[in-house]
Amino acid sequence: MTLPSDIGLPSQLYPELTLAAAFDLLAPRTGLVEIDSFGLHTVLSPRNRRDALASGLRLTVHGPYGFDIVPGSGDEALRRQTVALHRRHIEAAAEMGALLYVAHPDYVSPPGPRDQAAVAALQRTIADLEEIQREVRVRIAMENMPGVGASQFTAPGGLDLGELGLVLDCGHAAISGTLDAFLAHPQARLAHVHLHSNLGPADAGDPHRPLGEGVVDAAAVLGVARAAGATVILEHLDEPSALASIAYLEAQGLA
Repeated sequence: MTLPSDIGLPSQLYPELTLAAAFDLLAPRTGLVEIDSFGLHTVLSPRNRRDALASGLRLTVHGPYGFDIVPGSGDEALRRQTVALHRRHIEAAAEMGALLYVAHPDYVSPPGPRDQAAVAALQRTIADLEEIQREVRVRIAMENMPGVGASQFTAPGGLDLGELGLVLDCGHAAISGTLDAFLAHPQARLAHVHLHSNLGPADAGDPHRPLGEGVVDAAAVLGVARAAGATVILEHLDEPSALASIAYLEAQGLA
């Protein structure tokens, strides 16, 4: 089955392969691929950018994240270093003609109370990303995170995204207990969706289960995404899970 034009797959299904090899496996199933800009698939590689252009695929780029990438840092030098890293990846995404660039907010471990200093730092980062978006002309969107207290952005309105779009990660929202709220009133422009499932707050490990194996209502999510004109990525960590979700969409008449 080939997925419809608004639903794609991530390169992270094949992290051990070159990006070109991953494209070869993905192209028969989808015309839309999200490049996870890590390891062999980093968009900072000139070869990867050339291969992306040659692929003929529609592309989104998931920017880097990790505990050493801190957009909500109270250390201004460290926060600016994070913004500079995103700029390099966003400029590379622009060179490839990417439709959208995904950025993460903060991640708090262990979870804790809301941190107003981190919120203020994140709002400065959002302002910086807005300026990069205007300058580089690639749409940038920020993703909600999993688990109450695990980020300043787990529920609608947790951050003011301004001119940025929203990446609704349905699995993250289900873990946070906020998926219904995001679907009803996202309080930001829905630009992109990461679609996968889990068992809700009990699945705090964020297992990226196939659709139909948890609490995420794929039909409801796709209805909202399509009404907003948002792109959708079946964000799984391995090929069997992605194939199970594709089969589920087909069986439910959603694709």
